Amino acid sequence: MPHPDSKIWYNKDISKTINEKFVWAAPYDARFPQQRRQRKCFAYFVDYYRCKELMGEDYKPCKFFWNVYNDECPKFWLDKWDELREDGRFPAKFDR
Repeated sequence: MPHPDSKIWYNKDISKTINEKFVWAAPYDARFPQQRRQRKCFAYFVDYYRCKELMGEDYKPCKFFWNVYNDECPKFWLDKWDELREDGRFPAKFDR
């Protein structure tokens, strides 16, 4: 982020570029109105791997799901879910 006294601080193009690169937050999802995040984290985690499985590794819209679950979920949940997924014991199917 530029210093507040910098001349580029009020430049719209630079401000837009900075916001696109560094500022991102998961959007509101009406399916999960409560403050508990476990269901939302789980749903977006499954959606990401399902998207990769069905659409392929290089399908760019899958990145949205990755951004949401990385923004919302604690790291230790993701580590455990990745471990279960690699062992084949994860409780969701990614091929449907």
